[in-house]
Amino acid sequence: MTATPSTSSTPAMPIAIAEKTPLLGGLSPAQFMKRHWQKQPLLVRQALPGVRPPIDRAGLARLAASDEVESRLVSQQAGDRWTLRQGPIAKLPAWSRPRWTLLVQGLDMHVPAAHELLSRFRFVPEARLDDLMLSYASEGGGVGPHFDSYDVFLIQVSGKRHWRIGRLGVSTTGAQREGVPLKVLADFEPEQEFVLEPGDMLYLPPGWAHDGVAVGGDCMTASVGFRSPWRSELANEMLVRLTDDEEAPRGDKMYVDPRQAATDEPGRIPEALLAFAREAVLKAAAQPLALERALGEALTEPKPRVFFEPGQALPKGQGAHLVARTRMMYDAAHVFINGASFRAGGRDATLMRRLADQRSLAAADVARLSEGARDLLDQWAEDGWVEPA
Repeated sequence: MTATPSTSSTPAMPIAIAEKTPLLGGLSPAQFMKRHWQKQPLLVRQALPGVRPPIDRAGLARLAASDEVESRLVSQQAGDRWTLRQGPIAKLPAWSRPRWTLLVQGLDMHVPAAHELLSRFRFVPEARLDDLMLSYASEGGGVGPHFDSYDVFLIQVSGKRHWRIGRLGVSTTGAQREGVPLKVLADFEPEQEFVLEPGDMLYLPPGWAHDGVAVGGDCMTASVGFRSPWRSELANEMLVRLTDDEEAPRGDKMYVDPRQAATDEPGRIPEALLAFAREAVLKAAAQPLALERALGEALTEPKPRVFFEPGQALPKGQGAHLVARTRMMYDAAHVFINGASFRAGGRDATLMRRLADQRSLAAADVARLSEGARDLLDQWAEDGWVEPA
C-alpha cells in the first residue's frame, strides 16, 4: 500500500533564543548552543512532558511499505548476528517478536505532527537541519553501538530505551566489526548509561558513541538530525552549480593548442590543458556572487525521494506557508528555495526572508509583495512548494 503523504505544515513560531525552556533543561537556546552544541551531551528529563508519538505503529508500517519513503529494518539474530533490509518493506515482523527495529527517515515530510516536533529545534540554522527519523523497536531492539558524524536530539516518544554513551577515543577506538551490514563498533565501554522514558531527551554531539536498546517493546524514539556536509562533497556540488550557468556559453571559450608540438609521451596531460582547467574553475568561482548562489542552491536541493504535488496560484486575500518538504533559505543577495535561486532586495527581500524564517506569510504581508514577487509566489504555489495559509 502506498502512503499518501501530507504536504501541509504548521507555520513556525519565532524562536525566543534568549528565553529559558524546559525543552533544553532550563537553558535558553543561546545558552545551549554556547555550552553544549558540538561540545558535550545533554540529558533532559521531561523535555516534552505529555509527548505523544507523531504516528502510530500501523501508520508507520504503511509508510515503510511505500517506495516514496526511506526505511530500513534491522534485526539481531542468535549468536549476535545482524541483518539489514532496505525498504520498501511490505510486511514487518510480528510486533511481539523481540530484537528488531524499523527506521523511517524523513517522517517530518509525511506527518504534520513530526514536522511540528522538528520545528522546535529551528534555533539551529536551517542549513544544518536535516530531518526527523523515527525508530520503532520491539523488546531488546536496537542497531548496535555506533557513532555518528552529526548532531542529534534523541526524543523518547513511546516506551522506554536504555542508552549507553561514551566518547570516541575513550569508550571506543572507532573500529567496526567486520562482516556486519551495519556500522557496529567492535569495542565499546560506555562512560554513562540511563533509561529514557516518554518525554525525556538526549542530545549527542558528533563523535559520541551510543547504543540504545528498547526496554519492554513498543519503543518509539524520534531522532532530530543535523547534517554536516563533508568538504569534498560540498565542493563537488558547488562546482557542478558554478559551471551550470545559462549565460556562461556566451563568454566561454574552447581549449586550443596551435603550438602543441609532436610528442613521444602521448599519455602525459599537457601542462597548458592543466592551466586551462585551473583557470576555468577559478574564473567560475570568481564571478560575482557565484559561490553564494551555488552554496544556497546546494543546501536547499530536495532529497532524491522528495516530490511535490502540483497546486494552484494563491487565492487573493490569503496568506501563504511553506509545505513541509520545502527547504527555503537566504543570504544577503538571494532567496533560495528547493534548489533554485532568486535575487532579492528591498521590501520583497524582507518579506521573503520572513517566509523562510517563519515558514509563513500573513495575508497582509502577501499583499505587500511587488507584482513580480507575487507572481513568483504564485508559481511556487503551482509547483506545490507553497500553499494557502
